Amino acid sequence: MTFGRSSLTRRGALAAAGSAAALGLAAACSDESGTISEGASSEAPQSAAKVTITPADGAADATAATEIAWTVESGEFQEFTLTDASGAAVEGAMHPDGTTWVPASPLEWEGTYTATVTAVDEAGITATATSTFTVIASPGNRVSIENYLPGQDSTVGVGAILAFRFTDYEIPEDLRASVERRLFVTSEPAQEGSWHWITGRALEYRPMEYWQPNTKVTVRLGLGGLDLGDGRYGEYDQETSFAIDSEARLLEADNDTKQMRAYLDGTVVQTIPISLGSDEPIDGNDARSFSGTMTIMSREEESTFVSDLYDYETDVKWAMRLTFSGQFIHGAPWAADRLGRENGSHGCINVSDEMGEWIYNFVRWGDPVVVMNTGVDVPQGDGFTAWSLDWETFKAGSYLEA
Repeated sequence: MTFGRSSLTRRGALAAAGSAAALGLAAACSDESGTISEGASSEAPQSAAKVTITPADGAADATAATEIAWTVESGEFQEFTLTDASGAAVEGAMHPDGTTWVPASPLEWEGTYTATVTAVDEAGITATATSTFTVIASPGNRVSIENYLPGQDSTVGVGAILAFRFTDYEIPEDLRASVERRLFVTSEPAQEGSWHWITGRALEYRPMEYWQPNTKVTVRLGLGGLDLGDGRYGEYDQETSFAIDSEARLLEADNDTKQMRAYLDGTVVQTIPISLGSDEPIDGNDARSFSGTMTIMSREEESTFVSDLYDYETDVKWAMRLTFSGQFIHGAPWAADRLGRENGSHGCINVSDEMGEWIYNFVRWGDPVVVMNTGVDVPQGDGFTAWSLDWETFKAGSYLEA
């Protein structure tokens, strides 16, 4: 979705909306000549086109996330503009579903705006309708998000997941579709993708297949001012643009062989002995590594691991996070006798410091990591776990109709 011009012409609207039907257009019968018959009033002829705009003229209950809709009866849409109280044009574009016009950024709280729609009837006579509306005062009960999107202008791996969570608030189920339609993702080249609700707070987005190398991705979480139910509103919009790396990297760890293979563009470039989470409980807790497809969430040359669950504090090198709960790939010189032979960690994938440094330099944020045959699946939402679901199951977690 690209936001730019502040006025929408007939050609631009039809291209964005897909068809006249999406904008509620209707044709009408009238005198083809468009002339006034003898004996008729000398006043200028009135257009048969009738335009209705939402929000209605005089409305005072709009929010900062308000979208503009209109219908045209007995005529054809020609042009749309939105201006603020000073007369300056507001930028925006048609929503990808073709039903509304969406401002490129949230409207100002307590701001006054005028929407103007021009239509033409079959005789070529134009009709112009306006609606001036006011946005409510900034509500106090605003909901923020925890944002896990790639950084602006970053370059990331082919498995990059878009993820965020609402802070301390579950979106009511009947509002999840309206939230989801305000989450705009565009890619060049275009690739099919979907959002998936893990819970009423947590969402992830992925394409059907891994991103194509060199893809450019733009994201707008258009939540600023959006009605989230229970008197709560989105705090602000968030945007980012990033690139997918030119090379496709993937790590594949197999508990059966105790080996990890590193792939570059589909070719194995390194095989690494590993030791995974202990097959037996540690201090009464299941310590097995998770199976599934995760992604590199962070890279730290040096880190200190502190575990309340297992009561330890350990300095490590070459730590690459896989889950929120604390499973990493990392250097573990103390595990040298176990590498390639047996498991024994608290859930992490242990490698030598030498191989840890190699992996650290090989991977990027967002590179996929496939772990197999450990006997316990990664819980959805513990890290970026969208790739652990097949495409149909993942898509079923969207509240928008296909």
